[in-house]
Amino acid sequence: MSTIIRLPIVSACSVDTCGFNHDGCRAGAINLNSDAHDHAACTTFVHTDAKAGHSAVAGVGACTRTDCAHNDDMACTADEIEVGAEFNGALCLTYSHAS
Repeated sequence: MSTIIRLPIVSACSVDTCGFNHDGCRAGAINLNSDAHDHAACTTFVHTDAKAGHSAVAGVGACTRTDCAHNDDMACTADEIEVGAEFNGALCLTYSHAS
């Protein structure tokens, strides 16, 4: 018996300095959290020239930004997200503050 878990996909990542980003995000799943500046940060970001990960499609494993409109019990409910570069990291560009 197999179990299918549907995770929102990482549809785009423009963070060239992340080891998981080569021809798209290759992490099996990423996690999102708050950074020091209260941004929705990709905490799976690894600053390296080495290429890591083998997954053809990355998903959002967990998100602790409970103030996001797409967050339901620390699970992302967006169909897909985009990740973009920050000064020294990566941000979820799909983050939207819940009203």
